[in-house]
Amino acid sequence: MPSIAFTSEQIQQFQEQGFLVLEQFLAPELVDRVAARLDPLFATQLETGIYPDEWHGRPGLNQPNATRQMSGLWRCDRTVASLSLSAEIARLNATLMGWSGSRLATDSCWIKPPTAPAVLFHRNNTAVSTIAPATLVTCWMALTDTTATMGSLEVAPASHRWPSRDEFRFLHAPSEDYRLPLWQAAQTAGIEAPEIQPIALPAGGCVFLHGDLWHGSGPNRSDRTRRSMAVSTLPAQAQFQPPGVGVGYIFSRYRRIGDLAMDESFFPILWTATGYRTPMVDAYCQDGLLTPGK
Repeated sequence: MPSIAFTSEQIQQFQEQGFLVLEQFLAPELVDRVAARLDPLFATQLETGIYPDEWHGRPGLNQPNATRQMSGLWRCDRTVASLSLSAEIARLNATLMGWSGSRLATDSCWIKPPTAPAVLFHRNNTAVSTIAPATLVTCWMALTDTTATMGSLEVAPASHRWPSRDEFRFLHAPSEDYRLPLWQAAQTAGIEAPEIQPIALPAGGCVFLHGDLWHGSGPNRSDRTRRSMAVSTLPAQAQFQPPGVGVGYIFSRYRRIGDLAMDESFFPILWTATGYRTPMVDAYCQDGLLTPGK
C-alpha cells in the first residue's frame, strides 16, 4: 500500500481534538488475516509458545459475554506481529506527535461479543507513568464494522488538554457508570458538559488517540461481535523512570537491573527519521502494511 501523508489540517485536528479518524487504513486481506488469528490465540494456540502480557476473557474461565482483551500479542503470533510492528503505523504515530521516532509500547486486541459490558473511561498515558517521557499515542483499528450500538470506542474531544489527573484502574465490566471517571475529570477541569463522540468505523478503518485523551466504550447492544486491534508507541528515546516512580503494571517487568534503558528486545524501535529500526524486527516478521498479501 502507498504511504499515507497527513495533511497539515489533519495534524492540526489531532493536536486540537486529540484524535484523528481514517475511514480507510488497513487492506481487507490484512484485516482478515489478523482477525483470523485472534480466536486461536484465546484458545491458547500460541504460534511462538510465548504467552501474552495480559489476558482477559478466556473461553471456559470467564462469562461467555465477557469482553476479551489481550496485550503483548506480537510475541505470541507473527501474523499479528506483522501489524503491531509495522513501520508505517509507527511513522504515522510519530508524525502526529512530532516525534523523530517511535518504539513499541504494547499492542492489544479487544473482542466484544453481544451483551458484552462496558469498558471504563480512562487515559492511556496513565499506564506509562513509570516511563519518561510518560506519553504514548495509539492507533486503534477496527477489524469488523463498528457502531455505537456495538459498543464502539467513545472519545471526549479535546479532553487531552484538560488539567486533570487519572489513576490506574481495572477497566473491565465496571459496576458503576462507565463514564464516571470522565465526569470526575471534567468537573476537575471546570468543564460542565463534556462532549462525547462515538467512533463508528468500517472494518479496516482506524482512529489515532493521544495518550491523554479520555475514552472508553459502552456495552454491546447488538447481535454482532466487535473486534479491534490497537498499537501504542512511545518516543524512540523513551527510558524508564527510576525504580519506584510511577505505575509499572506491565512495563516494569521488562526492566534491566541497574539500567534505565528500555531493552529493544521488548520495546523495539519501529521507525525513526534516520531510518534506524531494531534489526530483530524485520528478521522476526514482515511488515503487513508494506508487504500486503504476504
